[in-house]
Amino acid sequence: MTAAYESFVDVAHRIQRSAAALGEAIDAVQVYTEPAVARAVQAEYNLYDRIDAEFGLLSSAETGRRLGSRSTAPRNLAAASRRQGALVAIARGNHILFPGFQFDRDGRPLPVIRQLRDLASEAGWSEAGIVQWLCAPTTYLNGRRPVDLLATDPERVLETARRSWTVQW
Repeated sequence: MTAAYESFVDVAHRIQRSAAALGEAIDAVQVYTEPAVARAVQAEYNLYDRIDAEFGLLSSAETGRRLGSRSTAPRNLAAASRRQGALVAIARGNHILFPGFQFDRDGRPLPVIRQLRDLASEAGWSEAGIVQWLCAPTTYLNGRRPVDLLATDPERVLETARRSWTVQW
């Protein structure tokens, strides 16, 4: 077999497994689901998979250790930092996960995260909305993602968030 053929077979098997798993999930839902809702959920999962691959999605315990906790329950430091507005997290299933992009090289939370949380609160945005916005290209940054400027140009990210989150039509 050629490498191209093997690749094609692998893709076909992956599609079959994905379709079977999605079919089981749809069967488990006891109400009609609009196709647009299913697409939106899948898009969210895909985005979080990409964030995990690029930056890591850390558990509460991993986040607590990154923050420097030496406690037997480092997740408490992560939870406290989130409650105080220093970090954002997403829910995935029954897990709370912290995107790795919000830490500097020394494991400290980037100060801009707290400012984004404050602005998001004023604008009615959720933590998941912040994460999703940070990782999406925006015309406000000529097609670049805000996440790519978090550490190097936090003021520009904050100003861009202010402009885009408070648009009134």
